[in-house]
Amino acid sequence: MSEVSETMKKKKKMKQLKQKIAALMEEKRLLEKKVLLAENANKTKTAFLSHMSHDIRTPMNGIIGMTDIAIKNFDDKEKVLDCLKTINNSSEHLISLLNDILDMSRIESGKVAINHETMDIREVVEHCALMTESLLVHRKIELVREISAFKNPFLLGDKLHLRQVLLNILGNAVKFTPDGGKIYLQAREISEGNGRAVYHFEIEDTGIGMNPSFVEKIWESFSQENTGNFSNQKGTGLGMAITKRLVDLMGGTITVESEQGVGSRFVIEISFDIVSNYQKQSEIVQRSDIDLKGWKILLVEDNEINMEIAKIMLEDEHIDVTTAENGQLAVNIFNNSPQNMFNAILMDIRMPVMDGLSATKTIRALPRRDAQAVPIIAMTADAFAEDIRGTQNAGMNAHLAKPIRQNELYETLRNFSV
Repeated sequence: MSEVSETMKKKKKMKQLKQKIAALMEEKRLLEKKVLLAENANKTKTAFLSHMSHDIRTPMNGIIGMTDIAIKNFDDKEKVLDCLKTINNSSEHLISLLNDILDMSRIESGKVAINHETMDIREVVEHCALMTESLLVHRKIELVREISAFKNPFLLGDKLHLRQVLLNILGNAVKFTPDGGKIYLQAREISEGNGRAVYHFEIEDTGIGMNPSFVEKIWESFSQENTGNFSNQKGTGLGMAITKRLVDLMGGTITVESEQGVGSRFVIEISFDIVSNYQKQSEIVQRSDIDLKGWKILLVEDNEINMEIAKIMLEDEHIDVTTAENGQLAVNIFNNSPQNMFNAILMDIRMPVMDGLSATKTIRALPRRDAQAVPIIAMTADAFAEDIRGTQNAGMNAHLAKPIRQNELYETLRNFSV
């Protein structure tokens, strides 16, 4: 009996030992997996930093180098002008790189939320077409619009991210299509049912096309094809990755076909909820011929350089500028001013004492006839979709993202002329 008991004890110990070994092996497997994931994350981080260091330093080199040359050749007007043009181009390139980096970071961290608000799909497509045409002013490329009449133009969707998707692809088409070529922009409603409509967007170009091996990895981060010297300014390699992620977030599909020497064709299909019986409010039409001379603007900005830049821009149009360094001071100035003194308020968001959102809410609540009527325009580095919605919810009428473009500032002000 004792021998049987001893045998059973040994079997039990052996079983426990095997279980411990199995648990240790599983723990070892999990640790190896974590180490591999950490190594891959570190490699990705290293690759990211390497790309960013190179891509950001390139335009920065142009800005710093050309600034030095301009200073040394201050009396040579033509050379200084050439330097300023290069600085401007490099600055535009740098801001596009930074936008891509921030967009990708937010997408990967899950901070990008798709908005569902009423939008007019006709305006989205028209905006993209006009933006593309502005890029073609000095190019010999034809933009061919093939836009159908939309049965259901009012939809629930995220117009900002939809614009970004279309403009990313159109921007690449402009970049990689030689003069004499064509870019086709097609948009049409292809089906309707159960309160939803499916929209088909197609962008095709007669550009240089892509290698088949590159087409397979076009949606990957940092994917850049070596196109020789066709474009002297490369991006981050994030544009198409961002585009694919945004389309996925909107529940759509995107495909690409390309042939070297022939061109590329992108097809996007997205389903939207239909907004029935929508009564669109009348919009103010932009008028470039409206004279801003004599306007009075309250400029609210805590950064001295940004204040100086905006003030010079406004005074170039002979606008009378009153400045405030924080939101509380702006509230005091407005409240102590005569009725209807200011044509508009340009409001920064992040400021000491009182931020721009709080200042706007405070002004809107003042017991004066013009407190609700005065246009308040956000002029801020907070440029994401939720930032724009935040300014709207606070009572602002428009949103200008820094860096401020002079013409965009003027046109925005003209929108509020009476």
